[in-house]
Amino acid sequence: MGALGVRAYNFGQSGLVGSSEVSVSSFREREETVMSVLRGSVLPVLVGLVAVIMITPAMAQQVEFTPLGVECGPAFFPVACVVDMSGDGSTILYRRAIWTADGGMQPIGGPAGGFEVRALSDDGSTVVGNVYVADSPLGPHVEAAIWLGGDQWQALGGLEGATPCGTSFTSAYDVTGDGSKVVGLAWLSCTGAHAFEWTEEGGMVDLGSIVEGRSSRANAVSADGSMIVGWSDTTFGSRRAAYWDAGAPAAWFEGEGSPIFVGAAQNTNSDGSVIVGGNWADNSDPLDPAARRFEPWMWTADSGVVPLGTAKGLRGDVVDGQHFALDVSDAGDAVVGQVTLFQLGEQWAFLWTAGGGMSMLQDYVREHSDPATAAQICTAERGPYQPCSEWDFWNTSAISNDGKIIVGTGRNPDGNLEAFKVTLP
Repeated sequence: MGALGVRAYNFGQSGLVGSSEVSVSSFREREETVMSVLRGSVLPVLVGLVAVIMITPAMAQQVEFTPLGVECGPAFFPVACVVDMSGDGSTILYRRAIWTADGGMQPIGGPAGGFEVRALSDDGSTVVGNVYVADSPLGPHVEAAIWLGGDQWQALGGLEGATPCGTSFTSAYDVTGDGSKVVGLAWLSCTGAHAFEWTEEGGMVDLGSIVEGRSSRANAVSADGSMIVGWSDTTFGSRRAAYWDAGAPAAWFEGEGSPIFVGAAQNTNSDGSVIVGGNWADNSDPLDPAARRFEPWMWTADSGVVPLGTAKGLRGDVVDGQHFALDVSDAGDAVVGQVTLFQLGEQWAFLWTAGGGMSMLQDYVREHSDPATAAQICTAERGPYQPCSEWDFWNTSAISNDGKIIVGTGRNPDGNLEAFKVTLP
């Protein structure tokens, strides 16, 4: 990643390239020590050699922080500079480019009407997103698509008999590890939309919804394709986490009669055995101010849905907000995500670990890195409306399968949004 250490790339603000006809981002919801210093002694050579031998293991256990040099505009227009990452961390997907360890940075282009980059397959071979289709019997609209290289995309169409709602037709949200299956949302008409899966052999398939006449969406699919997760509306329209297991019909984690609300599932590990999401709430007593609400959550077959705690108290004296767990390691021992703090309208990246629980990602890095690295990053513990001239971490986009590499977007010292990488020991 050293070649990306300078701020040489700027991919701008708009979700589109080359046109203001349509903002693709409007079609989807808006959707986280001390380095020893060798000092002199009466036996500098012998002591120095021993110190090097002894310090190296400790240094190897420190967290590394790497600015990636890819900017996407001023921080008051929040967008994600980095979109996704391959399972092993060797390929990084940006808003307008893809980076590989072997090939460096390769631009991603698209049609004049605009395009959006959305997800990367685990093996790094397939990019999916959404493109503006200008010439269609259905009229101009946005369609789920697979990037073919350069500025070429393969549009994936829509469900049989469906029509766009305005310019919204279909939206890709994720892709399997080998790129063979794409999942997302497909409009039926302006009356509603359903989760879909697409394959080359079977085309686009309607995954349905739990309540007839209500909408659903697939947010993610496991690398092996066995588990699809997202949400399905209740009778009254609230979005409860749903899953489609090995082709079975959609099911909720907690039904609409339950006082436990499980908000939308956002991602899953490679084999679908660990699922994460946001906005878990205990509504047993809606008037109880001490009730646990708006927490990120994790599901396994053994534990069921478990809330992961909140960032309360980790960001100074501010009101807690909505927490979204956005990705998880294969072992389920590390979760990354984003919290929105109601009082300030801010967004912050968090890291949850099985051993340490919930942390603001930037404070975790400061605590577990060398002093020079820590000095580059603001503490999140400062109170409201207290600016800082170093790095703040805004969101996380992905964590590697082994839970060691995190990529996200932060505000850099120049006040611009920039991609970053955190490497855990």
